[in-house]
Amino acid sequence: MVLPTRFGRAHAALLAAVLAASACKTVSRRDMEPEPLPVTRAAEEVVVAAWSEPKELPPAGGQAQILVRAQKRGGAPFPGVEVRLSASGGKLFSGGKVLVTDATGRTRDRLTARAVTLITVNAGGTVYRFRVPLRTPAGE
Repeated sequence: MVLPTRFGRAHAALLAAVLAASACKTVSRRDMEPEPLPVTRAAEEVVVAAWSEPKELPPAGGQAQILVRAQKRGGAPFPGVEVRLSASGGKLFSGGKVLVTDATGRTRDRLTARAVTLITVNAGGTVYRFRVPLRTPAGE
């Protein structure tokens, strides 16, 4: 980096340090989470619950059903809500395509993974995240 000499060496060194520091970006845990895929926003607030069955994958990886339940405030099922899922690792059967909740307010997908996976759910604009861990091998 070439700096004008009229500012003096001390000022030039300080300016170079400030410029170098401003070029660095602090990476937070939030930066490492997958961005939620876009969906059509629901007409009213969606209360989302999502989980995997089984709750843990086998130690070497495997498959799990990812279940999503969408409800209105008060607990009534919310049919017709657009849902998209993304995974930090592994593959989802939906491939990130839009799923739609049924009459009971539910939809599902299938995860195939070999490592701990962070699932991001966007249901009608409400984002929910959860982890699908690997089961610890017996005897450890």
